[in-house]
Amino acid sequence: MNEFPAAQEVTLRKLKPLAPFFHRHIARSRLMGKICAVGDRIVVYEVVSIQPPGRVVVTERTLFRFLDE
Repeated sequence: MNEFPAAQEVTLRKLKPLAPFFHRHIARSRLMGKICAVGDRIVVYEVVSIQPPGRVVVTERTLFRFLDE
């Protein structure tokens, strides 16, 4: 069984410009305890950056950054 490192930081970019702000909370809760990688899509967001790079496990200590581009 492979173990993945804990994510220190996950950056998400909004895919739908008019998506409501509360989707940030939904995205956080759906990622918690899950393995993710750059390119994954969660609700109205796409994972664009992860520290450390590669596949990681999102924990309560993970810092979330949101881009509204």
